[in-house]
Amino acid sequence: MTTPPGRIALRRQLLSRRDAMHPAERSEKSLALATKLCAQPDVLQRSILFIYCSYRSEVATGEIIRCAIEQGKTVCVPLTVPATRQLQAIAIRDPQTDLAPGYKGIPEPTGFPSNGPVLPGCIELAIIPGVGFDRRGHRLGYGAGYYDRFLALEAPQALRIGLAYSCQVVAELPAEPHDVPMD
Repeated sequence: MTTPPGRIALRRQLLSRRDAMHPAERSEKSLALATKLCAQPDVLQRSILFIYCSYRSEVATGEIIRCAIEQGKTVCVPLTVPATRQLQAIAIRDPQTDLAPGYKGIPEPTGFPSNGPVLPGCIELAIIPGVGFDRRGHRLGYGAGYYDRFLALEAPQALRIGLAYSCQVVAELPAEPHDVPMD
């Protein structure tokens, strides 16, 4: 499967916008998003969450993970399996000890922390990264399809929330049949 040239150019443009944000601005906006998200009924009512571990200039998820753990929720994060191009949901209790740089330097569970794997069919809420989003819920990822496959095949029941800064939101994204929209 090849990526259409328009998606490649848009991905570069949106990554450039996000990377151009000052680190202090990203930190401030990430904290504001975390505070707002942790107070949402859709989050408060769910007990098993799948949350990406932020990397580079993505919306930081550390505060969301901390908040969810403090609320007694089961928090799982992705473990990337490049050989099969899949993600596994691994529960963590303490991001400081349970995570280390993994695939492409992204924070991932170190081996199998004390809680271990979670059946994807049990995940109630998935908080997903993206390069860009549109108002219809379409998401432009990094291009490998890991999250689309995970959501479509492993956790289709999960409420899907994409996190982004306003500079990542566009009027319309070119969607492909395999793309899984956010709720």
